Amino acid sequence: MEYVTRLLPDKPEVATTSKYQGLKYEHPVKYYDFHVYYYDRIASSKSESDSLRAKLLEDFPDDAADGSIIVKILPDDKVIGPHATQFWEADVARPEVFVRLLSWFQLHHGGLSVLIHPQTGDDVLDHTNRALWLGDRLPVFTDIFPPQVEGKQGITEYGVRRGQKIPVDKFDQHISVPHKD
Repeated sequence: MEYVTRLLPDKPEVATTSKYQGLKYEHPVKYYDFHVYYYDRIASSKSESDSLRAKLLEDFPDDAADGSIIVKILPDDKVIGPHATQFWEADVARPEVFVRLLSWFQLHHGGLSVLIHPQTGDDVLDHTNRALWLGDRLPVFTDIFPPQVEGKQGITEYGVRRGQKIPVDKFDQHISVPHKD
């Protein structure tokens, strides 16, 4: 995916550290993904999706600028991963930004479906039983995920293109450093 917003190269922790001491997600949640679905072959759906993304960037300029909201788009509108159609994504690590973004999507998603899921290291559960939906629920094809092996789960590094999988028990100590690309 192509990154529309990025971590600050000299201060990536700004995007992942809550401004409120002690405010954090319930273990093992490390951050959240918002997948905004659209249909590339339906002009009105694509247009609504593009407009929503532009509005998000306009309504959250500081959080987008410092990487507190990582926005990613498909480079060629090709369907990828467990998803049934095209999407763009917003990732959020700071709990106070998550709350604002969730309520924003509730008010502004319009006719688009939005999958909101945690990152805990269990891709199947995160995309199914632990997921929230706004709008119509779409299929998620979880058979693409590798089988879970106890103690071997990992969470993809926050905000890093082609980021490594970090073991759940080491994630809080890990500092993501964006690649220069």
